[in-house]
Amino acid sequence: MGETRVFAEEHAPDVADLYMRAMRGRSGPAGTALQCYFREIFLANPWVSPEIPSLVYFDRGKLMGFLGVVPRSMDFRGRPIQAAILSQFMVDRERHKGLAALDLLRRVIRGPQDLTFSDGAGEASHIVWTAAGGQAARLYSFNWVRILRPLETARYFLERKGGAARWLGKASFAAAAIGDLLLCNMPPRVFRPAQPAFLSRQALAGELFECIQEIGWRDSLKPAYEPSSFGWLMSQAAAARSHGDLRLATVYTPEGVRCGWYVCYVRRGGPAAVMQIGSRRRDQFEAVLLTLFHDAWREGASFVKGQAIPQSLALLTRHHCLFRYPGSGVLVQARDPDLLYAIHSGDAALSRLDGESWMRFATEDWT
Repeated sequence: MGETRVFAEEHAPDVADLYMRAMRGRSGPAGTALQCYFREIFLANPWVSPEIPSLVYFDRGKLMGFLGVVPRSMDFRGRPIQAAILSQFMVDRERHKGLAALDLLRRVIRGPQDLTFSDGAGEASHIVWTAAGGQAARLYSFNWVRILRPLETARYFLERKGGAARWLGKASFAAAAIGDLLLCNMPPRVFRPAQPAFLSRQALAGELFECIQEIGWRDSLKPAYEPSSFGWLMSQAAAARSHGDLRLATVYTPEGVRCGWYVCYVRRGGPAAVMQIGSRRRDQFEAVLLTLFHDAWREGASFVKGQAIPQSLALLTRHHCLFRYPGSGVLVQARDPDLLYAIHSGDAALSRLDGESWMRFATEDWT
């Protein structure tokens, strides 16, 4: 019989080795950098709680599974609630054939938190979540994509495929740049964003925090930030350079009134990945979005992508955004039916900053 235990400092080397085997298909010991990152994210985050811990699974004295948990504070209809964000859910399938994954997830779900969710869950995790009583949040489980430079976008995805496609992508760099210059200046100008009516300013974490606190969200479920933990989150997100360069921006009306913000990673020749976007009023969201598109274009991004925003789907479509399922969805579990209803009806401000997308696990080499 296996045994589930609370993740502790001494488990980090074995968990890092498990990650390299289960997630990267590599044998041999993991480096100290990955070990330290597991400790930093799951044992030293500012929300860490002994009541909502990360877990490890042992079978015959060997570590065979891990489920990372980061507690987060949220607000639901004016009352504070606790959320458990799950990340790096993994089991060594080559060495363990039991129910380790189900045991780990059930143990977490039985915790005192009001909401449990993951925004990076693949199909295998979906099966386990369903067995443990979780549900898929369909409205939040697909992405939107706004193409800015079509040939550069195609070249970017060719390079990611590897093999001959990768070399073709590299060889077409100059041709793609010239072709996009022509395409984006030919009428109708579908790809190149127009000059926005609003203005953006780069912001530091403290200024962005003040903006979010001032403007906030209208959704029933929303994150609850406080200065020190928000600063830690922004520093961790900025350190994820493999995602791109982190951009924090506040947005202003032509009269100089602060009306919104956005957080995104920008990679020249690649994506601008939106982590969070907000506006003071619903009728200002479109202008904030167009400001983001223009800034991404100016900084050399080929396309903009983000998590679905249920209340703005029609608006995103109107501005030439495409929708796709990325292969990993949002999964949730809560005891309060009203909380689940808010999520399933799209009345939740769940952004990439509030899940695991800012973490560096999947994008670093770690060798």
